[in-house]
Amino acid sequence: MAEETSHQIAHYADEGYRAGEPRFRPFADPCGPGWAALAVSLFTFSFYAGAIGMPFDDPNVATLASTSLVVGGLVVFVSGMWAFAANDTVHATIFTLYGALFGAVGYLSVLGFNIYNTVDQDKTVSHAAGTFWLAWMLITAVLFIGTIRYSFGTTVFMGMLFLSFIILSGGTWVGRRTAIKAGGWFAFFASLACIYNTFVVVYKTGFSSLDNVRVVGDKFHRKSKHQQQQEQQDPAVANV
Repeated sequence: MAEETSHQIAHYADEGYRAGEPRFRPFADPCGPGWAALAVSLFTFSFYAGAIGMPFDDPNVATLASTSLVVGGLVVFVSGMWAFAANDTVHATIFTLYGALFGAVGYLSVLGFNIYNTVDQDKTVSHAAGTFWLAWMLITAVLFIGTIRYSFGTTVFMGMLFLSFIILSGGTWVGRRTAIKAGGWFAFFASLACIYNTFVVVYKTGFSSLDNVRVVGDKFHRKSKHQQQQEQQDPAVANV
């Protein structure tokens, strides 16, 4: 048994796996559940923050709390851990960070704090809320710059989320409801980008019956050195 295992390891080493890449890949692509759960979380959040189809000061946050805690805080975060195991640093960072964000949003909602009732509180509460969104705006700006042209959907998602957070930060800090609503709408656009990313992941698995659909932005993303080396070694990879 030990000899068989050693032969398997030697076989995978001979296949040219680069340093740091797992020899065995027991996990599927985590981007499907990660983007889908992030889409649901952002979609729900945007309806509350942007007052889309509901009053701005709606006190019923049960849907927001449950979605943020279970779908965003759990599924997205676990997808981030899953991406780490699959050696996908970009998606691991995105899913882990924003899974933690929605876990925090859900926890604050359970405690009775939400994005809109901070407007009518004193300056201490509104400034604390503004600082919260400012911190997420800064880290999102870094991720946005780092993922430009990584892929079309990821770039659009990070851009919309950055705009949402910067507007939410200013709106909650000064107590402007119109600004908070605008931030909610940009979060809604970010959720649409997540839905698009989910479609791309599922479509590119090769099991879709939509054979003639051209995915927008296929030629948009930059290719890593590893991808370029693969295409040089095997021209068929370039057509995937």
